[in-house]
Amino acid sequence: MNGYNEEFRVKDGVLNVHLSGTFPKELLYAGQNLFQPLIDECLAHNCKHALIDARDLHVNLSTMAIFQAGEDAATLTRIGLRVAFLAREDMLDPFFEHVAFNRGGNVGVFLDKETALDWLEK
Repeated sequence: MNGYNEEFRVKDGVLNVHLSGTFPKELLYAGQNLFQPLIDECLAHNCKHALIDARDLHVNLSTMAIFQAGEDAATLTRIGLRVAFLAREDMLDPFFEHVAFNRGGNVGVFLDKETALDWLEK
């Protein structure tokens, strides 16, 4: 799987994001929030909830990159967004959630879409 793709679609008031391909690590160090495209789309569609499906994404992040992603994810909560991430089991790393939580973030990481959607509604 080559390239990197982000697809955005609003369904029932939830911004659905499908990520696929190989994650370009340079996005973590581009000088802006990793989730800026999500923030922009949520603002454009007046969404307060987002579901990011990363199950088709290939990632290989260092501990520092996971830390940066967690910091960036925490900012989503501070601007009023509730975000659920769908991941494969091999992608799970509690460090990401701990970093986001310790910085005031309220993001969830799930293996099951229905569970993620239920969590978004709480």
